[in-house]
Amino acid sequence: MRLSLVMLFSFVSLLASAKGTMTWEESTEYDFGKVEFGSGPVYHRFVFRNDGKEPLLIRDVVASCGCVSAGWTKAPVAVGDTGSVFVRYKNNVSGVFHKTVKVVSTAKGAKKTSLVIKGESVKK
Repeated sequence: MRLSLVMLFSFVSLLASAKGTMTWEESTEYDFGKVEFGSGPVYHRFVFRNDGKEPLLIRDVVASCGCVSAGWTKAPVAVGDTGSVFVRYKNNVSGVFHKTVKVVSTAKGAKKTSLVIKGESVKK
């Protein structure tokens, strides 16, 4: 009985948190342009605002390959507050790159949002 109540409360909490709305402050795509190959990693921070009626939470961020890593706001984002996803590209292969990062959240209508980074790593 106790386990059933805990599961019911968790489900209700999940539904309530799904009322958050993730609005990206800028585009969900970032173009680094030309970057010097081997000069070290490049970074971009994608910022969002919660325009919903309830807090929202980023559950996970999944990169398309091992050359991309990401960090994100771990705490629930209150209504009207901002959070971010910080993306790092290793820049260890020359040529054009186009990588995605999937953001899994409790936001209404945006269970998975794709962020894109692209550019060209050129030899000097």
